[in-house]
Amino acid sequence: MDHIMIFLIKVLVLMPFIVVIYVIVREKKRKSRCTESVLAEVVSYTSVRYYDSDDHSYYTKKAPLYEYSYNGEVFQLAGSTDSKWLKKAEIGSQFEIRVDPDNPKSFFCPEETRFVRRRNIKILCVVIGCLLILFLAIQIPIWYANQALNEFGPSYLS
Repeated sequence: MDHIMIFLIKVLVLMPFIVVIYVIVREKKRKSRCTESVLAEVVSYTSVRYYDSDDHSYYTKKAPLYEYSYNGEVFQLAGSTDSKWLKKAEIGSQFEIRVDPDNPKSFFCPEETRFVRRRNIKILCVVIGCLLILFLAIQIPIWYANQALNEFGPSYLS
């Protein structure tokens, strides 16, 4: 039983790191493609539609609408739907973004990426801390019971 609990805790602690590694690899690929720097302005907010496979329904989230020009063409594309970022990305704010020269509709905002990454790291630390506290809450009573068994024998627990 102890081995199963320890295995489950290890999996729960490792999962956030696996997700972080996946996100970092995905970001690096996007950064390697998006090499052109342009100035973008938040012109409004837009609704981004998502599908919830659990409920089989759609929902919308608000995102800043960036407007930028690349090679004489004007683009308007949505940024992150992170609610904390929305407070920072006010209408009229300007940010340097990086654009893929082969596909100018593909972009990322380095400041937005850093902001969201920092927030996600904080959430990850809280999750790992809670998992470790849960692990300790489960393991400490087991450890004390084992110590009592070793010290006093089975008659102590009766």
